[in-house]
Amino acid sequence: MEEQGVAASGGQKNVVIALVAVVVVLLAAIVGLVVLRKPAAPSTPATQAGGAGNTGGTTTGSTSGMPGSTSTDVPFDPKTATKVAAGKTPEDHVKAYFDAVLKGDYATAYALLPADKKAAQDEAAYAEQVKGYGITKYTIDDVSEKDGETQVLATATMAGGSFQYLWTFVKDGDGWLLKSRTLPGMN
Repeated sequence: MEEQGVAASGGQKNVVIALVAVVVVLLAAIVGLVVLRKPAAPSTPATQAGGAGNTGGTTTGSTSGMPGSTSTDVPFDPKTATKVAAGKTPEDHVKAYFDAVLKGDYATAYALLPADKKAAQDEAAYAEQVKGYGITKYTIDDVSEKDGETQVLATATMAGGSFQYLWTFVKDGDGWLLKSRTLPGMN
């Protein structure tokens, strides 16, 4: 009888070991899916910029559409850079971008983004993301020129707070090219 008890006990150990192995494999698969999967819905600026309590005026980082999105590392190339419309200033370009966003004209706003932001996501994903932010107004805070570059600092106001964007333009003959758009203070 003792031998049967030992055999039964050994069989139960094998079953337990097999079940533990199955659980480990399932947990690894779940962790892999969570880590590798893209978000189902756009994240809000508040959660990406430090949580709902973040109501400070400045966030930082490189984004695609607005706060919370990612950017593709695309070096600035004057040949593929977004051009400021003839006869328009960098400040006019930034105003045109935010006016388009406020009107819900995401195709126009997308076209006014720098090349690296457009490379990070397509127009449909951008539109969905920016629509979720609910931007209600914007201000042009500062325009400065130095050594053939113009920087325009603008603040967008939305439900998650106010977020500053620094747009950098470079002189190109009689016109301007959009070099970048960043959130000041982010690395």
